[in-house]
Amino acid sequence: MESRAGVLEWFRFKGKGIGYFGYAFQRLSGVVIVFYLYLHYIVLSNLLRGPVTYNDIVGSITYGPYDIFVAFDVLLALVIFYHGANGIRLALNEMGIGLKHNKLFFYLFEAVSMVLLVAFLYYAWRFIAVG
Repeated sequence: MESRAGVLEWFRFKGKGIGYFGYAFQRLSGVVIVFYLYLHYIVLSNLLRGPVTYNDIVGSITYGPYDIFVAFDVLLALVIFYHGANGIRLALNEMGIGLKHNKLFFYLFEAVSMVLLVAFLYYAWRFIAVG
């Protein structure tokens, strides 16, 4: 019989290292990306109903009352950049690179991903502001 303490341990953060949080956020960000992918397919499937229907749906999403989807796009970019940087770090760890300095590699790759995120958001904002 499986112990319930195993599941409860997921929510106890005391004594957990950076590796635990890197692992948990990697899985969570992967789930968010897959959820977005399916949501994206649902929106794109409206092209089968014709360009007018598709444009109406995209227009209602894009130009909502509070521009909440712009905020969701920023959060999606954050998740994608985090997931990519942590994935590269994990791939290097699998090859034996950076195991002795795992915490340093984690912070280094996440700092690089945040710099790339800021650059991406800067150019995305310029694109939105021009359009």
